[in-house]
Amino acid sequence: MKKFTLFFIGILFSFNLFATSIKDMANRDIEVPEKIEGIVSVGGTPAINAFLFAFKKADLIKNGVENENLKKMPFWRHQQWFMPNIFDLPQVSSNPPSWTPNFEKLALTKFDIAFVNNSLAANMLEKRAYKTAVINWQGENNIQKSMNFLGEFFNMQNHAKEYENYYTKIIKLIEERTKKIKTKKTALYIRLDNLMMPMVTTANTIFKKAAVISSSEHINKEHVSIDMEKLYLMNPDFLFVWGEKNVKLALTNPKFKNLKAVKNKNVFSVPMGIHFWTHYTPEQILCILWVAKHAYPENFKDINIFEETKSFYKQFMGKELSKNQINEILNLNTHKETK
Repeated sequence: MKKFTLFFIGILFSFNLFATSIKDMANRDIEVPEKIEGIVSVGGTPAINAFLFAFKKADLIKNGVENENLKKMPFWRHQQWFMPNIFDLPQVSSNPPSWTPNFEKLALTKFDIAFVNNSLAANMLEKRAYKTAVINWQGENNIQKSMNFLGEFFNMQNHAKEYENYYTKIIKLIEERTKKIKTKKTALYIRLDNLMMPMVTTANTIFKKAAVISSSEHINKEHVSIDMEKLYLMNPDFLFVWGEKNVKLALTNPKFKNLKAVKNKNVFSVPMGIHFWTHYTPEQILCILWVAKHAYPENFKDINIFEETKSFYKQFMGKELSKNQINEILNLNTHKETK
């Protein structure tokens, strides 16, 4: 009996030594091995990669992109700056938006834990004995919550705190410099090629934190399509659009010519780094500052977005981007941008 007790205690000691129990973002108890050598993301891969890059963990990612159409999307190529082998690794889920797990590919991939973006996917994988962690973008302050969760997951709480301090500093800077502005600017995030408003909730949050009134603030659905009549009723001061082709469309297509933003040439393509800055990504704080500077240039004359971008990627992702890479993120190669 004594030997059995000692054996049992030894097992418990061994378990506690090599694993830590924490809550994931679905409030589930999960075990984090002390040594993690491989991670896959099954669903929401571009966004999850962005957060892993923010903890300088690109070397742990064991899944990539195989679909040739996906490879053509600019943010995947940008992710290759941080993860050069991304196009050489197996794609363990189907193309978005379904992101269905590919269990054949998963079985051939060596990893310790799978990151998923909902509990349903977690349950599906755990039925096949895979360890999972849910990281998602639901609710208020989801960027900071995700960084804090990963800070605990990787035992890098100081790094997560450093990001939180940076985020808070930018928000306070904007609040201080815009608090005396009586008439706030209005803005809309839209794809002009199909008049669809992507990521409405996220765009509303970004505009609010940038001290800008969102023309879609009363819409509580995602990816909403509107018609030209509705667009002219909104008639925002600024149009933030999906790519440089949309900027050209706004400035050359006669049907947009009477919009306030078009008349004043206040149409700008949203930056795209590891992900669209307007999406679920640690880069979102840069987008908030970028919007504020466009909306109130006189209040942010001393803010150099190029240098801020360069510093951000070096500080949080450990990557010294080249001038051409930053220009590409900020669309400076094709469109005159406010620095």
